[in-house]
Amino acid sequence: MSRRYGDSASIEYYDVKSPDVQREHATVIDEIDKRGLLYPVTAIDGVPVYDGAVSYPAILRAIENKLAALADRA
Repeated sequence: MSRRYGDSASIEYYDVKSPDVQREHATVIDEIDKRGLLYPVTAIDGVPVYDGAVSYPAILRAIENKLAALADRA
């Protein structure tokens, strides 16, 4: 990830069974539960975008789209 995007993007894993994660990311976990999403869930900037599986190519596409949108705003 860092070879491709440098400091512009990173991947972080959170175990939602951890009490610390439940406290720190309660808003995202609540949204996942309300929407009935299946774990694992991929979120970008706290917004769930994929559920039920982890797809590295899909994550890369989502990151590229997000970075492109940010560049368009600049």
